[in-house]
Amino acid sequence: MNKWLTSTVDTYIKHFGASSKPLVYDVGSRDGRDGVELAERISNLDVKSWAYSDVILFECNPPQIELIERNYPQATLITEAISDKKGEVEFLQIHGDQNHVGSSTMNTKRNDKWIKETSTIKVKTRRLDDVIKELKHTKTEINIMKIDTEGYTAEVLRSLGKYLRNVRVFHLETEIEGYARAETNLDIALFMTENGYKCTSLEGEWLPNIQDQVWVRCDV
Repeated sequence: MNKWLTSTVDTYIKHFGASSKPLVYDVGSRDGRDGVELAERISNLDVKSWAYSDVILFECNPPQIELIERNYPQATLITEAISDKKGEVEFLQIHGDQNHVGSSTMNTKRNDKWIKETSTIKVKTRRLDDVIKELKHTKTEINIMKIDTEGYTAEVLRSLGKYLRNVRVFHLETEIEGYARAETNLDIALFMTENGYKCTSLEGEWLPNIQDQVWVRCDV
């Protein structure tokens, strides 16, 4: 069990109770584990009783795509990068152990001291509102959306368009001033507050530069 996800699970259960058919979006999934675990932990059924197709995993890094396909073949896998614009961008692959691989990013200028080996590929981008329409979730509530996109959380949130409030609980990785590529943790907090969400947890698995924020929709 990943303790990093506990505050998100607790927030969901407190406000909505357990779900008989959890729908979870994990944007920037890396290995798929977090999205699947979130769905398992908010479910009130044996995990064999519902389809992992209701876990939507987003990952554009080819080696990680292969890993997800091997470990979670029943999950729904989206292999484009999520952005507020549809198109094609360069993508920085960071090599090394699993933590390093998980930091692969559209930010090709990233030069943290610990980064030793990289390569660059091109990946396609798409908006989340288009994915929601494609999956026929326009009138469906998304139980939890986790966004961990290495500095692109704001773009992912904007790409939801009118479906932003379809999401009950968000788990957002954000970056602090001086480390953030663009919007900081404070910018993200302002955006979420203005759009009718309240923050239930501020944590930092990767402090001091990165802050994890958990948000719940204010109509509960």
